[in-house]
Amino acid sequence: SFTRKATAKGGVGNKETCHLWEIGGGAALAGLLDVPLSESSIKNCLVAICVDLSKPEETFPTIVFWMERIRNRLFEVEKALKQKASTAKLMEQLRDRAAKRFGEKHPDNVSKEGAPGKGMVRHTGITVVIVANKFDEFTQKDPEIKRVMGKTLRFLAHTNGAGLLYISNRDKPALTHMRNLLNQFLFKGPPVKNKVTDHLKALMVPAGADSIKEIGVPPVDKSALEKNPTPLDLWRQVFEGYFGSIPPLTMGVEAVPEIDPQGQFKEKEIDETRAQKEEELRLYRQAQERAAAEVAKTAKPAARPAVARTSSSGAVKKSKPKD
Repeated sequence: SFTRKATAKGGVGNKETCHLWEIGGGAALAGLLDVPLSESSIKNCLVAICVDLSKPEETFPTIVFWMERIRNRLFEVEKALKQKASTAKLMEQLRDRAAKRFGEKHPDNVSKEGAPGKGMVRHTGITVVIVANKFDEFTQKDPEIKRVMGKTLRFLAHTNGAGLLYISNRDKPALTHMRNLLNQFLFKGPPVKNKVTDHLKALMVPAGADSIKEIGVPPVDKSALEKNPTPLDLWRQVFEGYFGSIPPLTMGVEAVPEIDPQGQFKEKEIDETRAQKEEELRLYRQAQERAAAEVAKTAKPAARPAVARTSSSGAVKKSKPKD
């Protein structure tokens, strides 16, 4: 869905407009990200990855999936930008800008020649915020569960140069944090300086305010280190040990879940139209399969190439292919 918000700026009549896109359908329709994230919007955009704390097992794979999808889309955008001399270095400049906002002397920032940093943080070049919703349904969990969730999400956000916050429609301070953060990036409002890392409370960690040292190391056995895993693999192992795992998220029409499988929300006109379109699609696929089969039957086998061979005298002879 799409909407917009305008705010006054400067003198009377001056406004800034923010275009808001909500991508529904989850991972199955992740290709829709290509619409709002384009060459024209790349310099001033924000992506919010929303996860559901009432389904904790889905948070880790959801964030990993969408961060990869964002990076893949930005790679495509960068290729298009490099086709013009005027925008060839735009993405590199945006990543540099993101690193400066994060903190030029941050110990975890991306390493550059002659500059400090361990290279743990991979900046995308755009603003990314991870929003963990329904915190109110997570408050009754065991403190250890909340600690592992908090540290894992902090690690994912921090290493991607993103901000992190927990929200709930029953928690007004958390919603205020969300509004202030969006206002900062979308309308150049005052920077948000609140920082909450207590896992018993609603987390609020702006990008650059955290560190690997504060997050700590993943609590794994020494045996887990034998295969030389990445920090992401270690946190995944810890997370799945507490919350379990789900199948990898996929993208494409095949991944779209069945709508109303129990038939509780029937609408005659809509259901008839859908059935008609599904039948048209089935017939189209059948026609395509038949056409492909006919082409395969009528296609002549490729002629066998001439083979060069030497005779006993050493002369080279060419044998003609047999029919």
